[in-house]
Amino acid sequence: MSLLSRFGKDASGNVGIMFGFLALPMIGIAGASIDYARATSARSTLNAAVDSAALMVARDATRLTDAQLRIRAEALIRANLAGNSDAKLGTYTVAIDRTARTVNVTATTAVETSLTKVIGVDTIPVSSTAQSAWGTNTVELALVLDNTGSMASSSKLTELKKASLDLLKILKEASTATDQIRVSVVPFATQVRLPTSYKDSPWLRYDMTKTTGSGSSKKTVSITKATWEGCVSDRDKPYDVSDAGAVTGQNATLFPADFCAQSTLTPIRPLTSDWTALTSTINAMTPVGNTNVTIGAAWGAASLSPGAPLPEAAPATTPRLTKYMILLTDGDNTQNRFGDGQSTMDQRTEAACTSAKADRIKIYSIRVIDGNRNLLRGCASDTGMYYEVSNASQLTPIFQQIAREISQIRLTM
Repeated sequence: MSLLSRFGKDASGNVGIMFGFLALPMIGIAGASIDYARATSARSTLNAAVDSAALMVARDATRLTDAQLRIRAEALIRANLAGNSDAKLGTYTVAIDRTARTVNVTATTAVETSLTKVIGVDTIPVSSTAQSAWGTNTVELALVLDNTGSMASSSKLTELKKASLDLLKILKEASTATDQIRVSVVPFATQVRLPTSYKDSPWLRYDMTKTTGSGSSKKTVSITKATWEGCVSDRDKPYDVSDAGAVTGQNATLFPADFCAQSTLTPIRPLTSDWTALTSTINAMTPVGNTNVTIGAAWGAASLSPGAPLPEAAPATTPRLTKYMILLTDGDNTQNRFGDGQSTMDQRTEAACTSAKADRIKIYSIRVIDGNRNLLRGCASDTGMYYEVSNASQLTPIFQQIAREISQIRLTM
């Protein structure tokens, strides 16, 4: 009886027993943190795989059948999951809506647990969904390109033409519907030039003059419709930095038809999806004259604005429409209609870029070897949309990248 009494009072083994009871849940909790970290990694991999599949399927939707697209989606998901042993493809669906032009891809996986199994959790389910669209967005792009005399050096204009033609090719191939992507070309020097078919436009004014001869034969000549060769100078300030929205019919708001300072300057090509015509304009560009970036930016914005002087653009509020400008120059501002110095001209350029961005135009700016770096960087809509090259041959990959960014099929969810 004494032995039984001592046994009943003995607590020396309680800690061991208590630890035994607590060991399994403690191991399970510790294992859960490890297993859920693995699940997080699997989810990241699955998300990337599903996003990639949705984008690729949307890209190929116009040339493959639904059955082929589903096979392609599965192959893409499996290929992207192959590097993560925890992310094994479970169920998946690929829903293709050709009316709405959307692709919805959903996929699941189940991460098998290790230590978490001791608390009854054998797998952690993971799923991912992505939607992409094709042919639903429209683009308007203005190519505002320096055509000044300095572009003749270092093969700059030759490389610019090559890069621009590459960009047009990418955009043409990306366009799946008529007028889905439209482009304008605005070659600029100190002026811009229009086809003379615009001579009767009510937004032009004919009051510019020039002096000819010398001595007793010196005289002042006024521009007329008959003598106008298509060149246009800066509008009166402050309208010189804005698009066409400020045209009211008052003389100060009109565009000055002027004598050509650069008679070989290539005329503007208004917004169009006529790829042959755009190619012709790019090929016709020649280097001549001094630099006035402001007039290029202002006319680039005008080509993307509905109404006078170039009415082809859609309103900025049009659903699923994005407007872009690529502004490229190889030098500092040197000459405008007002005889301003570089500092004042730079302020006008900055104001023109600010006005364009306020009109919902996203600006890419490119500095080719020379030019005001800070000015051009500030013109870009963000720092990632500013480029500079030390060799003109670098323009082609930059234009290719921009073209793909502009035209790529994007995830919508």
